[in-house]
Amino acid sequence: NAEQLVRFDVVIWNNVTGDVLTEPQRVALRAYIEGGGRFLGVHGTIGNESYAWSWMPEELIRAQFIGHTMVPQTREGTLIIEDERHPVVEGLPNPWRWIEEWYSFSENPRDKGVSVLVRVDEDSDKPGGKLPMGKDHPLVWYHHVGKGLVLMSALGHRKEAYADPRHRLLLEHAVIWLASGAAPAGEAAGQGAR
Repeated sequence: NAEQLVRFDVVIWNNVTGDVLTEPQRVALRAYIEGGGRFLGVHGTIGNESYAWSWMPEELIRAQFIGHTMVPQTREGTLIIEDERHPVVEGLPNPWRWIEEWYSFSENPRDKGVSVLVRVDEDSDKPGGKLPMGKDHPLVWYHHVGKGLVLMSALGHRKEAYADPRHRLLLEHAVIWLASGAAPAGEAAGQGAR
């Protein structure tokens, strides 16, 4: 609710999956974010094939999950960091070899005004069926929602990811950056990254 949300600098959903909020809770979370709140969504948070709350994939996530790799479900691939100067990815290797359950989306979130920080090289993870997105396959991105700032990461399926210093650094930097309250360089608060 609004009274509780105002106490937090950042709301983090780590692998929150499904439609978990009541209608009043949806209204409160949306108002919090659009009013200047910060939100971090990790892996399963962006991995539903359908949402009862259309604002979630359309505005909060800016992507609709369509599936992930199978057989094997997790496999090694290469992550490419697009902006090595951004504080969220500072200190991470580039390229970065990583084992993941690789998510795919019906449309590229970049086309919906997000700033992409990390993408996967599809030549390295070889998604099949309906999963290929091409050379531009974003997995970590950020954008403004109203006056708020949102960062989404499709990384973090395996429990081992949370013991890996690289993934922990990404998450730590994401929380610090979001909590700092600073708008990304060259962007005014409330404007989507283009």
